Amino acid sequence: MEKSNIIAFPPLPSVARGSVTDQVYRHLRDGLMAGRFAPGQRLTIRDLAEALGSSPTPVREALRRLQAEGAFEFSGTARLSVGQLSEGQLRDVRDARVALEGLLAERAAARMTCVDDAEVRQLYGRLQAAADAVEVTTYLWTNFSFHRRIYQIARAPMILSAVENFWLLIGPCFVLVAADADHLQRSMEAHRQILDALLDRDAPAARAAVTDDIMQAANCLSRVLDKAAKECSVAKTQAKDMPA
Repeated sequence: MEKSNIIAFPPLPSVARGSVTDQVYRHLRDGLMAGRFAPGQRLTIRDLAEALGSSPTPVREALRRLQAEGAFEFSGTARLSVGQLSEGQLRDVRDARVALEGLLAERAAARMTCVDDAEVRQLYGRLQAAADAVEVTTYLWTNFSFHRRIYQIARAPMILSAVENFWLLIGPCFVLVAADADHLQRSMEAHRQILDALLDRDAPAARAAVTDDIMQAANCLSRVLDKAAKECSVAKTQAKDMPA
């Protein structure tokens, strides 16, 4: 893996060793949820430590925690890859997200304040600007921030924690579809519906808009994965038919 493929993270402040491990863990976890890594992407502890401005030990300890959560797979003492989901697992994640995120959106709509309105509006504006410019990294990070801020308003930390566990697994997949300008604009239509429902304090509409957003992304991702699987199958067939 070329070092240029490792996205730089903000430097970590000088704190106690245990705190460094916790910060590295949170940085990597947020990065996975926000689509900073791609499924199957190969990484090294050394490169991640350099990107995070940390020594290898806290990175290794944080990765062990993330491996236990299904986010990374180790293939050697220092090499690892981002986890990949099967089609069945993707469907399960989609269905769980629809149920849990829909519930959080409903609760958020009932608990929004004027301060919340302003914060969500601002995130929506940044998200639209990133979509218009097709700035993939900025879009994915802001999309993550937009949804998490809304769900925090619901004040249901146990449900949000469960949702983040699913984001940890599905987040890397978003890289596969985010470069599509048409997909970004379709997604922004759903985000506009989410924003309008929240501002109107319309809980059922908020649930419906979040569901639409999740389903659109899932359907687009399914098409991408299906196309990749077919291309892989063709390549294998052609390789098998080639003379020795």
